[in-house]
Amino acid sequence: MLSYQHAYHAGSFADVLKHVTLCLICDYMGQKESPLFYLETHAGRGNYDLTSPMAQKTMEYKTGAGLFWKNKEKLPAVFNSWMEVIHKYNSDTLQLYPGSPLFALHRLREQDRFNFCELHPGEFYFLKNLNNQHKSVQYLFKDGIAHMNAALPPKEKRGLIFIDPSYELKQEYQLIPDKIMQSYKKFATGVYCLWYPIINQRENQAFIKNLRTNHVENQLNIEFLLDPQPQTGMIGTGLWIFNPPHILQEQMDEVLATLRLYCHFWQA
Repeated sequence: MLSYQHAYHAGSFADVLKHVTLCLICDYMGQKESPLFYLETHAGRGNYDLTSPMAQKTMEYKTGAGLFWKNKEKLPAVFNSWMEVIHKYNSDTLQLYPGSPLFALHRLREQDRFNFCELHPGEFYFLKNLNNQHKSVQYLFKDGIAHMNAALPPKEKRGLIFIDPSYELKQEYQLIPDKIMQSYKKFATGVYCLWYPIINQRENQAFIKNLRTNHVENQLNIEFLLDPQPQTGMIGTGLWIFNPPHILQEQMDEVLATLRLYCHFWQA
């Protein structure tokens, strides 16, 4: 359908969870000197102006990144890497929110290789002009899920695959887990991080069932639900990670506790 534009939702509570997690995984994988391959299947435009008409229409960032920016001095250390990247694009006021390509580019190293895929022509126009931080980057105007299967296994033998679909089509809830498992069979040592929205619990349970019907031993599921839950729209957000770093569960417990604290603070 190619109608989805993330600028309406940039900096939302879902972005906070997914990008903090991405930074933590990048930092962990970057401790090993050998190069790695980073693949993003749905990269978007890579950087978002929160003063734009799209961001101002929904103002989702005000109950996500904007809230954390205001309380940045109080955040635990697990938020440091994420906040460091945001600081690179902002001074006193939060105006620009980095997309996942920028978080990955800043948290990974010169020896690493990057593929960013985007199929929306308007989003790709911005993505291809993104500052690549003088790193080995390919911006690809193509279907990222198809490219995932073609690009794996990587020559580096180490890889992080970040999968952040829009789920415009309901078939994606079945298709994407199947495609991930196809890629996993080719590259079983890679770290796969899949984001998903929680819109209603019944659909979410069916999606989780699809993800669980595999033989991957090392996997981690992270979910955050808004409290109180809105009557319409997204009520929560989740991540499903194959081969997560061994310290990630403990880190995410602290991240989720902080999200709960600030969401309650906002509701009050």
